[in-house]
Amino acid sequence: MTGSGATILALAAGLSFSLGLSGADAQDSIRTQDSIKIGVVGPNSGPYAVIGEEVRNGFDLYLSQIGGMAGNRKVEILYEDTQAKPDVGLTKVQKLVERDGVSFLGGVVSSSVAYAIRDYVVAKNVPLVVTVASADGLTQQQAAPNIFRTNSSGSQMSHPLGKWLHDSAGYKTLIMIAPNYAMGYEQTGGFARTFVEAGGKIVKTVYPPLGTPDFGPFLTSLDLGSADAIAAVFAGSDAIKFVKQYAEYGLKGQKPLVSTILLTDDLILQQQGDAALGTVVASHYSSALETPENKAFVEAYRKTYKRPPTLYSEASYVGARIICDAIVALKGDVSNIAAVTAAMRKADFAAPRGHFRIDAYNSPIHNVHVFKVEKEGGSLINKPIAEFKDVSQFWTYDPKEYMAKPTYSDLANGWVK
Repeated sequence: MTGSGATILALAAGLSFSLGLSGADAQDSIRTQDSIKIGVVGPNSGPYAVIGEEVRNGFDLYLSQIGGMAGNRKVEILYEDTQAKPDVGLTKVQKLVERDGVSFLGGVVSSSVAYAIRDYVVAKNVPLVVTVASADGLTQQQAAPNIFRTNSSGSQMSHPLGKWLHDSAGYKTLIMIAPNYAMGYEQTGGFARTFVEAGGKIVKTVYPPLGTPDFGPFLTSLDLGSADAIAAVFAGSDAIKFVKQYAEYGLKGQKPLVSTILLTDDLILQQQGDAALGTVVASHYSSALETPENKAFVEAYRKTYKRPPTLYSEASYVGARIICDAIVALKGDVSNIAAVTAAMRKADFAAPRGHFRIDAYNSPIHNVHVFKVEKEGGSLINKPIAEFKDVSQFWTYDPKEYMAKPTYSDLANGWVK
């Protein structure tokens, strides 16, 4: 036991003796004095810095709404900058666990960082709630009882989009372009699979490096005549740059742009301006959703941060709730990790996005919408135009059969036949 821990116990014992408190009362006193620490990691620099800020906002807003307390204990959040680099992310997670003594981990933006910290988190048995990184494997082939996700998995938003692009939009051929790492492969892989299964064809794949300074050379290499639409998945500052350059190079008027909402999320949409108009994207969340919970969430978020929330802040808000609901259910006692994760697994509530629940692999089941970027009242919004109910990370596939197949990272260079 540390010196500070011994001091707290001694003080509690003294109070119990002098005030006639029972042992249980003394323990309750300790719990109200000790804070429960949540270590949240995300980038504060680089192309995903804006997303890291959204993660912090989501956690902070939920904690502020519950008065910073759960289960009669103070909840404290410690933030660390991963720089979206796997080695840095692992180092920061190790610090939070071994030096800061966090009881929970949350956040994580980059899929590469998520995969890098996975084995350590499982070995240390610290509950982790991934609120942004879409890394499919974390809740599929590499699923673990202590790893949860509140954002969609990489292909979860993409699976219904691929079917919609073929069956509803009528596209028969696609060119795909996305960053050259797990997120890009998984996001595009989802709609490539369902698009091809519906009868469509992928005619070209392009994977620029993360943080590409100029997309011009990649845009000019696209054979536009071979495709009905361009499917592009980028996030953060890369998404702003890509959408603007897509219009600047004259492609916007030639071929429709489709994606997941990472390309036009609410945080960056206004910065993209009219270049984003008409883009079709898929997601479980947009600030334009008309649920009662979302209206209240958007109002609170706008009041606090002077801008609309995004899928990143909403997923972090939901992640904070899952953690705090478990703390409340266990009356502040988070010493038994099996009991903690069992309580977290019971998450089933009306979130801003709509009905939220957890599947057998600790990943969300929720509605996925198709949105179109339109202008209302002088502002750009992701307006819902179609909906798929209760979508899981496995779409319509049998989970065990799905996970036995090659991953979308393995298939990244094999879609063009």
